[in-house]
Amino acid sequence: MGATAWLRGTLSGEPMAPKRARLYRLLLIAAILCFTALTAIDTIPGIWGDSDAAIRLLGQSCLTLLGVDYLVRLVAAAGADNLLAGVAGYMFGAYGLFDLLAFAPVMAGAVLGWSHDVETAFGILGFLKLARYSPALETLGAVLMAELRPLASAMFIMSLLVLLTSTVLYFVERDINPGMGSIPQAMWWSVVTLATLGYGDVVPMSALGKILGTGVAVLGLGMFALPASILASGFTEEMRRQNFVNTWHLVAKVPFFSSLQASQIAQLAALLKLVRVIKGEHVVRIGDEGDCMYFIVSGQVEVSGGAGTFVLKGGDFFGEIALLERRPRTANVRALSRCQLLVLDARDFQQFTASSPEILETIRRTAQSRMSINQSNAPQ
Repeated sequence: MGATAWLRGTLSGEPMAPKRARLYRLLLIAAILCFTALTAIDTIPGIWGDSDAAIRLLGQSCLTLLGVDYLVRLVAAAGADNLLAGVAGYMFGAYGLFDLLAFAPVMAGAVLGWSHDVETAFGILGFLKLARYSPALETLGAVLMAELRPLASAMFIMSLLVLLTSTVLYFVERDINPGMGSIPQAMWWSVVTLATLGYGDVVPMSALGKILGTGVAVLGLGMFALPASILASGFTEEMRRQNFVNTWHLVAKVPFFSSLQASQIAQLAALLKLVRVIKGEHVVRIGDEGDCMYFIVSGQVEVSGGAGTFVLKGGDFFGEIALLERRPRTANVRALSRCQLLVLDARDFQQFTASSPEILETIRRTAQSRMSINQSNAPQ
């Protein structure tokens, strides 16, 4: 195995050594969290006392690890087919910039004698490096890009409301209220009121101003909920899309369904039901009636039967013969960890194939071919 392949396997976790990759990621995450926490706590004067030297050494160790990680990823990027494109793509990409900002400014500041504020600012900014390991942040970015136009429209409406309400209150209150002596001053009251914060540092004094202020406060309940609803619906749609894509790929991996069209696989994926099992729970026992098949979304299960004992993990499936024949189960399946499974009921499958006999016939031929190959490969 070449050095570049080894680096890629370690950094990505696929497919070389997932345990090694997980350990590497955990070590990096611990270093990021530790350095960020030390940077934040260090703003308390005299907090470390006699332990200051040890704390500095710990921080430098974390920072060194982040620097080594950047160099390792740079070497891995250099192993791409196009050296220049690989290096430039990493260095100037979002993740590459986050990785660089996590350590370089702090180290440069220590060498060049920059203000301690540089270490504080970039030490906290280094927390962005965790974006690489956070699917939630990636989902947020996708949602923001997908909902950019609705969000821009909502922000325009909110800005317009702030400008209009502050202008109206300026004309009503300018002669009696120093807090609204200009439109920019009145904007502070408008933002606080529309956001329903109500600090109370600037309030209308006249009867007309209070009446208008009441309307602005009620209006704020709806207006500032608009961006939140856009993001919420965007998150829901993005998660639904991701779940559908993952489910579609799980179904497409089954040899029985490999000959189906994409639209037919999508119809099958819509029939799947999510179930969760805890560690140690038996999913299937020998002798149970075969009435469904299972797709493993996450976790691991142990299959033990006449063919031996083996482990299945996320992306695998079992129990597929039950869709064609209601024969008793021939193996025990036990969860080795907490698992999420997608279940395809045999009755739902039969209803799906009832309107398309040719699909059922294709699946039967594929199943028979697969079982024949398994039997011919079985030890005599």
